[in-house]
Amino acid sequence: MASYQFILPALALVLGILTSMYFLVEWLRHRGGRHFLPLWALALFMMYWYQVPAAIVGLGHTITVTDFNFFFALTFPVTFLALMLVFVGIIDIFEYKIGKKSKAMLLIWFLSAIAFFSYYFITREGIIDTYLLPLGGNMIFYLPMRALIILVIWKRLSGAANRNLYMTIGSVLIVMESILGIIRNSLVIENILIWPPQFWYAVLSSSKFFFVTQSLSIILFVAGFYLLHIAYYRTRDHIGDVKTPHIAGKIE
Repeated sequence: MASYQFILPALALVLGILTSMYFLVEWLRHRGGRHFLPLWALALFMMYWYQVPAAIVGLGHTITVTDFNFFFALTFPVTFLALMLVFVGIIDIFEYKIGKKSKAMLLIWFLSAIAFFSYYFITREGIIDTYLLPLGGNMIFYLPMRALIILVIWKRLSGAANRNLYMTIGSVLIVMESILGIIRNSLVIENILIWPPQFWYAVLSSSKFFFVTQSLSIILFVAGFYLLHIAYYRTRDHIGDVKTPHIAGKIE
């Protein structure tokens, strides 16, 4: 009989696939318009495939990074890009206007991520045998990205003139995912230094908290994205409308 350690990642995988397809169909049905649906569909696509190793562990198999070397190495840049797409999708659905200074800083940060991950793949050929990729990916890119997502949603909720239930619950679910992600990233930083870098995934996958929250992140994203999509399209309450342009209409 399958255990929850297999069921959770399998459920996250199925939900991610179905939701990605649904978002693309919905976007086409609405004849394009705003781009948060395809952005979130692509973000989920980038995230849910990494539930496969978790499901393998859930079936009782022990794996190390060397079993999926290139696959695991790709998780770092691909996950950062997925989080960036989540952020851009949130900016799009909330109809924020980002100032030139903020755009320039985000662009520099994004280009720095490309340079960092490209350097690692060129010098190490995608083989995780040092702490550079896990530490750098988590501390320099994942943690700030999740914090930025929380900040933008908090500004939206605090500045909303007409909140609806779908928007509020959807936003809270995405914030919950970001908080879980920050805790999980901190757990990675704390634990990877104890063991050789080749075993970092095997060590973390033995942690029930890491394992469960990894799958819950996909489920929370799916539910949060779906509810925000409902708030935008089905209630016709465009959730970018706010009390004042300064509070939630612009990021300097």
